[in-house]
Amino acid sequence: MNNIIKKIFIIILFPICLYSEEPKNDFKELYSKMKEKYSSIYPKTFEAYIEGKIIERQISTIPTKNYTSSKDKIKLKFAFTQGTKPTIILENVDSFYKNMFEIFEGVLETTGFYAIVGNSQNFNSFSSKFIFESLKEENEKYKISLRANGDNKDYSITYTIDKENLLIEKAEYYNKKSKIYDVDIFYTNIEKYTLPEIIKYKSLDGAVNSEIKFVNIKTSSK
Repeated sequence: MNNIIKKIFIIILFPICLYSEEPKNDFKELYSKMKEKYSSIYPKTFEAYIEGKIIERQISTIPTKNYTSSKDKIKLKFAFTQGTKPTIILENVDSFYKNMFEIFEGVLETTGFYAIVGNSQNFNSFSSKFIFESLKEENEKYKISLRANGDNKDYSITYTIDKENLLIEKAEYYNKKSKIYDVDIFYTNIEKYTLPEIIKYKSLDGAVNSEIKFVNIKTSSK
């Protein structure tokens, strides 16, 4: 009798297990397509300077004694190589201030391209950072929800992705299911590459409403 009951439970649960795995498999397939796409339309290396009022405000707090050149030469340099995380260095200031924007590296790492072609080399390493929650289709867009792994598990991200070009257009950040801010990403074409040009940040409490722009962009296929 017990064996019969066990078999019945297996028959009932088996299709449920298959169904629960199906969305994750769909996401894995979409991830692979995005990875392949991004690797072809994104340069091997990408360097630029980041401008924006939020950058200017932070630079204005640096004492002149910490300048190593004139103030107009203090610039925020961005560098990214496929397979690594983005780096941000403030030029023409002393060592105490050159990494003052380092905290934004983690933010950029989860924004747009960098989440896919960064230091997550494959789906398994990507999955070690993010837990898949859902994949939905709305009109001509995909909506992917991911939750951070480990100590940051209260935080999650929902990406809006264009179905045709697979570009991430928007990232919505949540803390315990409550949205904390939105990020909109706008792209530009340079030679054969497609690159993020403007990123707009807006917090739900109104404390942050700013944008950054990548200028003097340099690319390399090496």
